Amino acid sequence: MRWMKLLLPAVLGMTLAADQPTATFSSFNDWLGAETRGVRIGADGTLRLAPSLRRVAQIPEGVIWAAVPDGAGGAYLSAGTEGKLFHYTGGQVRPVGQVKGGIVFAMARLGQDLIVAPTGEGKLLRVAPNGDVKPFADIEAKVVWALAVDGDNVLAAGGAERGAVLVQARAGSSRLLASLPDETAFTALVADGQGGWYLGSHGRGLVLRYNRQGDHLETLMDTPFEEVRALAVADGQLFIGADNGLTPKFSTGQLERREGYLQASELGTATRSAVIRMDRDRVPETLWQSAQSQVYALTVWKGQLLVGTGNRSRIFGIPLGADRRTDPFASLQELGTAQATAFLPSGGDLLVVGSNPAELHLLSEAQATEGTLESRIIKAAPLADWGRAYLTAETPQGTKVELQFRTGSTETPDATWSPWTPPLLSGERPALPPSRFAQFRLRLSSTRGGATPLVEGVTLHWAPRNLAPVWEGVDIMPPGLIITRNAPPEDIGIERVPLETQKLIPALGYAGAEKRSFRRGGQSFVFRVNDPNGDTLAFDLRLIPDHGAPLPLEKGWKEKFFSFDTLPVPDGSYRLEITATDAPTEPFNTALTSLWLTPPFIIDHTPPAISELSATSEGGGVRIRFTGKDETSILKEAAVSADGEHWLQIVPDDRVFDQQQERFDVLVPRDLVRGDRILVKVVDQNNNEQTAAVTVGAK
Repeated sequence: MRWMKLLLPAVLGMTLAADQPTATFSSFNDWLGAETRGVRIGADGTLRLAPSLRRVAQIPEGVIWAAVPDGAGGAYLSAGTEGKLFHYTGGQVRPVGQVKGGIVFAMARLGQDLIVAPTGEGKLLRVAPNGDVKPFADIEAKVVWALAVDGDNVLAAGGAERGAVLVQARAGSSRLLASLPDETAFTALVADGQGGWYLGSHGRGLVLRYNRQGDHLETLMDTPFEEVRALAVADGQLFIGADNGLTPKFSTGQLERREGYLQASELGTATRSAVIRMDRDRVPETLWQSAQSQVYALTVWKGQLLVGTGNRSRIFGIPLGADRRTDPFASLQELGTAQATAFLPSGGDLLVVGSNPAELHLLSEAQATEGTLESRIIKAAPLADWGRAYLTAETPQGTKVELQFRTGSTETPDATWSPWTPPLLSGERPALPPSRFAQFRLRLSSTRGGATPLVEGVTLHWAPRNLAPVWEGVDIMPPGLIITRNAPPEDIGIERVPLETQKLIPALGYAGAEKRSFRRGGQSFVFRVNDPNGDTLAFDLRLIPDHGAPLPLEKGWKEKFFSFDTLPVPDGSYRLEITATDAPTEPFNTALTSLWLTPPFIIDHTPPAISELSATSEGGGVRIRFTGKDETSILKEAAVSADGEHWLQIVPDDRVFDQQQERFDVLVPRDLVRGDRILVKVVDQNNNEQTAAVTVGAK
């Protein structure tokens, strides 16, 4: 047999300026988010063709709650929430009838008739093949989770007001065999092969055995789960399917929908389910466990234990022989529904029941001739140029593996995604535009019976497309506010700090990692800018005057704030130009910049001028007149004082500070003026102030 290995050699001797992302798919967990059809995933992560699986029927009700074989390769089914019963036979599904009451979670076949247990009725009903429904027995159970036939008797396991109950019924009568008040219900039932019965419970997740001799109920195991949902017996060994949180979902009549493409991984969280084996000596061993799947059904088939799970409807296989040492488990198939809830014999094949949507599939021991695996969605941050994928595979003669690729901008593939590329060679670059999301597909095929390709892994390379920094804006701080990473300047508190600036300087000290203070002539800015790729940013800053050449301030500035001393700069109107670059963490030939120009702001160091100042006695007061004017900025404050310590705030004649020159004319009561000397003060918007004095009556 000739084998081919599809792996291109790695390129040696290259060093990238920054690590580019890769995704390697080689272990079992790497494939968990994949969509598979006809592909078996081994415990070691290898892929090969799976046992053949084909859909044979669909039911519109959505959920199949119970299924039993009809003895002729078909099955009876209960589906939906209205007690509808169906018969699958000859490749067709036909209605059998409908029973009153709630959901039918359990059925059993007694002769040619069905025994069903509608929820909440406390009754077993007998349904003939023609759909006629008759009472069978009243039972002490409101919810029945499992039914089994023992000769002319029917065993019902479920829950009642007193807790978990096991009831034996025959036509017209019933009796309680066992109860367990501390448990909510018995949720699983299977014959032990020795005249007794194994039971699983909801509450503490107990495994129990009921022995007819003395009606004895014995606890075999207290699992670390809430419930035991499925039991199977083979060669004197008991197999247990245990879950957390499944029975409440059943009880509501709404099972979870199928997981989506970008379902968050639950690896590393608490275990959701497990399959446990109890040997003949009642020694337990955990064969399989999952933080993602829940166990719905167990059966022994073709030398392995099959596990039906949700909410990705995977069928797992656990070898029961020596093979388990090298291949402890595998994901054999996936139905494409949300749950795989039951296995039923159908000749040499196996009927598999799926829900959400409700379907029947036929599983065969024969190997599929073709299978596909669509990888989980690979997400770039935020946009990527997609590179080469390297495939490691062995392809015996008559088999092959094809690799395809597609990209899109939505989390779930839709009509806006690109079509699948033609099959690519390992290491061949896909001709696709940059995008945020990508996915690859493997197609395994064989033209020789029993031969299968073997995929050992796929490694995918891509490079995030660098995007320029994105500006939201720049906050221009009030004049005098200083922001640094160092201790506040020593002159803090020496200058009079305006109230609006004080509000921005908590305790005139610290605000988070920044340190804020006040200094005359200081001007600060806070940058609101982010990089879509998460790159570190640096800033080049220039001061742009209304007239004249730009003034360089800093290059390669690393902080998202900036303060500078304006005292050496002439008064006037300016803008700050900030160029953000991601060069600190991007390769030289991919670095990008983004520019922001602030609105005009005023630099003003020159105090206002006071002119036409006079103070004259008038009646019982002093009339004070003067003009305040600033060459650069608008005036914002004025006051008069008799002693230089106590100031009276005043407003201009027109009552509004809104221009560079304001006229003041105010009559001050004489009792507020002590002596003949009057002081006046004006302040501009840059906190420059001017004071002047006049003697009452002086000209």
